[in-house]
Amino acid sequence: MTVNGRREVLTHFEFELLALLARAQGRVLSRDQIMDALKGEDLDSFDRSIDVHVSRLRAKLERDPKKPRFIKTVRGVGYVLARPE
Repeated sequence: MTVNGRREVLTHFEFELLALLARAQGRVLSRDQIMDALKGEDLDSFDRSIDVHVSRLRAKLERDPKKPRFIKTVRGVGYVLARPE
């Protein structure tokens, strides 16, 4: 993918995660919903691997991954792809 004129290569999981968030744009998805949709299995609700994938995706998408504009964390709930302003 191209972000701000630079080419970024996504892993298969990162691509699927971004596509899932895009299809649900503006709706918050819990970690469990994300894991169920992408891995097709019920995982422990304390599994934080999704956080790592979101972090890596933000590093590729965001100008400042510490202050994300696109993939937002909804504390205690999950993640949302923000609607354009």
